[in-house]
Amino acid sequence: MKQNKNKYFRLLLIAVTIFSLQSCLKNNSFYTDFSKGKPVVELPLAATHANSPFAVSFDIATAPTTYYVVVNVASVNKPTSPVTATLAIDQAYLDSFNTAQTAADPDNYVPYELLPDSTYSISSLSATIQPGHREDSIPIQLFTSKIDASHLYVLPFKIVTSSLPISNWNHLLLNIGAKNQYDGVYKVVSGEFFHPSFGDQVFDASAGLTQELVTTGVNSLSMYPTKTPLAWFGAELDITVNPDNSLTEVFNGVPTVTPNNDHYDPATRTFYVSGAYSTRKYHATLVYQKPR
Repeated sequence: MKQNKNKYFRLLLIAVTIFSLQSCLKNNSFYTDFSKGKPVVELPLAATHANSPFAVSFDIATAPTTYYVVVNVASVNKPTSPVTATLAIDQAYLDSFNTAQTAADPDNYVPYELLPDSTYSISSLSATIQPGHREDSIPIQLFTSKIDASHLYVLPFKIVTSSLPISNWNHLLLNIGAKNQYDGVYKVVSGEFFHPSFGDQVFDASAGLTQELVTTGVNSLSMYPTKTPLAWFGAELDITVNPDNSLTEVFNGVPTVTPNNDHYDPATRTFYVSGAYSTRKYHATLVYQKPR
């Protein structure tokens, strides 16, 4: 009998302790009672990225590409009646974002540009979230073949009206880029760069060097001088892949001969490049490694 009393006493003590902890937690200044939160409408990607730019890239294609901007109801329970929201393109917010970032890092920040209206189409900026659901989406048609991949474009959205209160996460900066099939990070499996002031720089696969090839057009790319190993060469190499997979190369803004049968091998996703500019010479073999 005494053993049973001890058992009941222990259970009572545990229950009291749990109740006390819950009471202390609710009195804590950091406690948030989500059950009493009021429903709000937001852009979930804006919440994830704190109203900062979110990069999305698409393959260049002649047919339009569709992307969906999601509108969300943040609430404990799903809505029991329709929730409506209307978005707008908000260049003023994009301008203020650029201004703030430029002030914070004037030497390095590159401002975003508004995506030209000729590169996309939106039939409606209105969303309706049906009862029992949390989301609706607004389709955007993107004409990727018209997007200049050398620019930093943003399509800035803002929730301007809603049948529910609007969350602080109501600015979505879509950093939209277009990539062709060659765009990516390449491994430098071999290479030699000659500069009259620095002599030869020779690389092989053991060096573990990579080089980004960045889309500039449907069949063209650039190796920028800020990227390894071209940084040591102090020049930009622009490459165009011709229909027969031969290459046309422009080195430091000047067309160059390609003495080593330069070409792209689609089977192995490998670039063979070579050329010269003034007294500078180069050749390299670049094998695709991963998306950029």
